[in-house]
Order: sequence, then C-alpha cells, then structure tokens
Amino acid sequence: MTDETAPTAPPAAEPVVDDASPPENDANGAAANVKNKDNKGEKEQVPIEELYDLSKPIKRIERPSKDEQNAAIAAIDGEIDAIRAERNVVQKKIDEAMGKQKNTPIGRERDALNKLKNRKGLMIEQKRQIRARLEIVKMKADQLIGQQKNARSTMKFTNLADIEKEIARLQRKQETSSMSLSDEKKLIKDIEALQASRRTAEELKSKQGDLDTIKDDRKVIQADLNAKDKEIDSIQKEIDAQSKILKDLVDKQSSQRGTVDELMKQRDALKSDIDDKFKEKNTLRTEFREKTNDWYHNQRAIKAQRQMQYEEEKKRREEEKAAYLKKKEEEELAKTPYEEEMALCEYLADYLTKTYLTDAQEEEAKKAKEAEEKAKADVVAVKDDPFAGFKAFSKKPEDEVNYFGKGKGKKKLKAKKSSKAPTFSLSLD
Repeated sequence: MTDETAPTAPPAAEPVVDDASPPENDANGAAANVKNKDNKGEKEQVPIEELYDLSKPIKRIERPSKDEQNAAIAAIDGEIDAIRAERNVVQKKIDEAMGKQKNTPIGRERDALNKLKNRKGLMIEQKRQIRARLEIVKMKADQLIGQQKNARSTMKFTNLADIEKEIARLQRKQETSSMSLSDEKKLIKDIEALQASRRTAEELKSKQGDLDTIKDDRKVIQADLNAKDKEIDSIQKEIDAQSKILKDLVDKQSSQRGTVDELMKQRDALKSDIDDKFKEKNTLRTEFREKTNDWYHNQRAIKAQRQMQYEEEKKRREEEKAAYLKKKEEEELAKTPYEEEMALCEYLADYLTKTYLTDAQEEEAKKAKEAEEKAKADVVAVKDDPFAGFKAFSKKPEDEVNYFGKGKGKKKLKAKKSSKAPTFSLSLD
C-alpha cells in the first residue's frame, strides 16, 4: 500500500493581544483557554488575595507600552527580512550550482518529478474522500443492523408469514379446545402480542431492504477505492523512475559539490541567525505578556482594595447613622409630651397677661427703673479724676467760623430744619 500522508497544514495564526484585554487573550492565555473551555467553560483567575496584601498600600505599576513593543518587534522583523533576502541570494547560487533551474536538464527533470508528486497528492485526497463516503455507509449499515437486533430480541417470530400462521393456529386452538379461564386469557394475550408484532415485522422488512441497498453502495465505493489504490501505485512507480533519472543527473555534477557545501553552510548559518531573531522576538513577546499580566493583576488589586475600603467606609457610615438615629430616638423619647403645644400656651398666656391684665404705663415705668438701676450698677466710680472741677460747655457756631476762618468776614449759617421721622404704630387689630 502506498503512503497516504498529506502535506502538513500551516500553523494556526497567533492570537493578537489587545491593549484593553486581560492577559488571557495573549498567546499562552489563548492556548490555556482552548484547553479549559471544554472542561470549565473559561479560565479561572487566581484570587487577588493570594497575590497582594490588600491591607497594605499597593504600589502602582505602569502599564507597558504597546507602541514600544510594536517598534521593537518591527525592528526585529526588519532584520529577519534582511537576513532572508541574503539567504535567498545564497539559495539562488546553490540552485544554479546544482542545476535546479528550470532551463537546465536537472531543473526540467525535477519539475517533472514535482508534477508527478502533485498528481499523487491529488489522488490521495480523492482516496480520502472515497474512504469518508465508505465510513458513512458503514455507519448507516451498523445502525440498521443494531436496530434489527434490538427489534428481533423482543420478537418470537420475525417473518410476517410465520406470524400470520401462528395467529391462525392459536385462534383455532381457542375455538376448538376447552381450557381454563386463566389459560384462555394467556392465549388471548399471546394472540394480541403477535398481532402487535406485525408492524414491527413490516419495519424489519423495510429496514432489510435499506440494508441491502447500503451493502450494494458499499460494494461500489469499495471498488472505487481499490481502483484509486491501483492508480496511486501506478503513479508511484512513475515517481520512482523519475527520481532515479534525477539522481543520475545530480551525481554527474558531483565535481561542484565542494562549492555547494560551502554555500549550504552559509545558508544554514543564515537560517540559524533567523531562528535566533525569532527567539528574540518571542522573548520580547513573553516579557511584554508577563509585564501586562503584572499590570493587570496590579489593577485588579487596586480595584479590590478600593472596593474593600469603600465597604469599610460604608459600614462605618451606616454604624454612625444608626447611632445618630438611635440617639435622636432616645432624645425624642426623653422629651415631655406636647412640649410645643405647652410652649405655645405659655406664650399665649404671657401675651394675654401683658395685653389685658397688666397696666402698660406701670410696666414701662418698672422697666425704666430696672434699666436705670442696671446702668448705675455698670458705672464704675472714678478715683482721682484729672478732670475734676472742669465744666463742660458747647461752642456756638459763630465761634467755630471765627476760629477756622481767615478774616474775610462772618458767614451766616443757615439752621437746618430737623425733620422727625413719623412715629410707627402697629395696631393689634
């Protein structure tokens, strides 16, 4: 049997890390999520209490710059492109030395060999499709066979004619034989079970027809598969013959092998440099991912600490509010009932007493006397008064003019009329 190995599939695209996304969206995080989604639905995060002590101040970590990361990656990609260009030049020299160009005999023979290999790969893919069809047909046949087995396990007779014959025999026995009541009930039950199995027998007959059709399809598909195997074996022989021709042509150019070996060493060295650059790029991505993870966990810790402080402050305020409300309630309970109404009554009684039961003039005289006594009590007696014996007097307006004037004559001052403000009275009515 020939080899059926298909060409290797290209590697999956690397997941892109978003600036706003958590570290689970990076390369390792995405791979871990793919593994865990089948088990737990999504990756579980480490509790932040295991990473930070929320009771102590948390130092803020700066977020790593995505632009700087992209610039470093772009610089490494530029170096890789330059090395690849140099490697392509070396590879071109190797191809020229080994005659791998299409305009040389070796190039033409190698091109013919590649065409044969491509044809073989196409045939292998066609064979896989045929085999997939065969597997589907096998699965359907196994399913029908299993259903038939399940149905037959509960039936005494699987043929419709045998069922009719047995029903007729039991009915004749019931009509012509004498039996007890329990035996007759059992006989009737058997007849009813046989009648119910008619439909199952018909379904079995129909499934048997489907199974025969599937078997015929399976034979046709198996024949196509065998024919495709023969085609693959035939083209494999052509590939072997073409490979021998190409090997003979390559052996004739063994004199140039020393130069080719030197170019191959140079090409391998360049490939090693490219691998080192890829490792450097992966290292940068790993470091950036770790820094992003640290920043993300730091943000989680700060947020959790703020939430904890908020909860504590909220609890403290609720306790203070509860204590304040309790104190107000106790003050309200300690107050005399109807305190406001009692104060209003006292005010009304005092007003009525002063208005209707007390002499206003006598009350005013009493207040004036109390004010005078209070004023005398506030006055402090002067001892050793330096102004004793002096007599106060008031100057006339003419004297002030003469004192401040310049001898130009006396000015007559017009007396200002004093206007008294009208007395304001408020009637109680």
